Amino acid sequence: MGQVQTAPSATALQLSAHGLDGKWTLTILAKRTYEIDDAGRISPAAEQPALRAEPEWDPADPEQLLADTDLFTHKLRTDVVVHGHVYGDGTARQLVAEVKVGDHQVRLLALGERRCTLDATNRAVFSTPAPIERIPLRYSHAYGGRDAVFEEVHGHPLRGDPRFADMTEADLAAASPYLYPRNPCGRGYLIAATRDAVERLSLPQLEDLLDPLTPTRLAVGDFKKWYKMPLPQGTGWIDYGWYPRSAFFGVVPICERFDAPAAEVTRGLVPAALGPGDGKQPANHAFEAASGASLALQLPHLRGGEAVTLTHIHPRRSQWKLAVPYAPALAVDARDGTVTRVQAIMHTLELDPEAGRLTLVWRGSAPALRSYLPQELETMPMRVAWSD
Repeated sequence: MGQVQTAPSATALQLSAHGLDGKWTLTILAKRTYEIDDAGRISPAAEQPALRAEPEWDPADPEQLLADTDLFTHKLRTDVVVHGHVYGDGTARQLVAEVKVGDHQVRLLALGERRCTLDATNRAVFSTPAPIERIPLRYSHAYGGRDAVFEEVHGHPLRGDPRFADMTEADLAAASPYLYPRNPCGRGYLIAATRDAVERLSLPQLEDLLDPLTPTRLAVGDFKKWYKMPLPQGTGWIDYGWYPRSAFFGVVPICERFDAPAAEVTRGLVPAALGPGDGKQPANHAFEAASGASLALQLPHLRGGEAVTLTHIHPRRSQWKLAVPYAPALAVDARDGTVTRVQAIMHTLELDPEAGRLTLVWRGSAPALRSYLPQELETMPMRVAWSD
């Protein structure tokens, strides 16, 4: 048996919250960070980062969520997040990167830098991709972004409107209808393929294998039809304001209703209730919104022991394998001076192969008699027993 914790700490605590049935629960959260070598051997890290209380955004790109809070008391799925880069050998111009966790596999089409031009007949043409050295696994390199040229020509509809006079420049920029609601940070999104817009366009380097961007569907035409464009591909966090995460709060950007279900629905990545795109919230919408990983990496709850394989996502290994550490033994206060054992369910698996680090957040819950105050939770007994 490894380390045992019996009191709240920076990496383990109890929280009082409502469960799926609306009744009070007592939840324990426990976080553990590991070091991993190139051979996939895992050991607890010397320094253990605390449970993250608040989300963290990229200062250089405020729309991009770098790290989500760890303090969700119930996630319907395990968030799997992978940081780093896709690595090429300097000769391949495209390759398929892969994240495999247990029986679940996510594949990304990685492409070297390309340019888009218009030929003599004004048809869009993509150049041959450049050789790949490395591509950031961030949504900044996935499909999405802003049609800045269209906005320059047609103007921002909120600017000059006295109802929005108090909005900051950053808020106005984030509210533009000419942003791609699935990924405002990306590249490749055009409303109109004018020569000026095409010349300034950067094409995505991470693409959807099932539905890549092509020259024939380069421009969406009607910005209210954004949901017909490709799904952005990445392995980082999805911001709260991006679709579909925003839809769980009842916010569907720009369009009033979809005329056909979005790809997220047809592929079974989100509840069918989001299909109409009318802002109606599905059952358990607050719990749905807690999941913030790439949609394809929101997996049925992991329990530990699963095999993980990364392909072309390690600086020195074309294929990198490891096994997820097993769950800790968790127990919450039983209100009679003892503790009650609860099932450990993984909320988050966050992997950084370049740093050689793996972080897991576990949750266990039991019915509670009532809501407990923070000062009560600080003194209530608990138990976390790590297996390493």
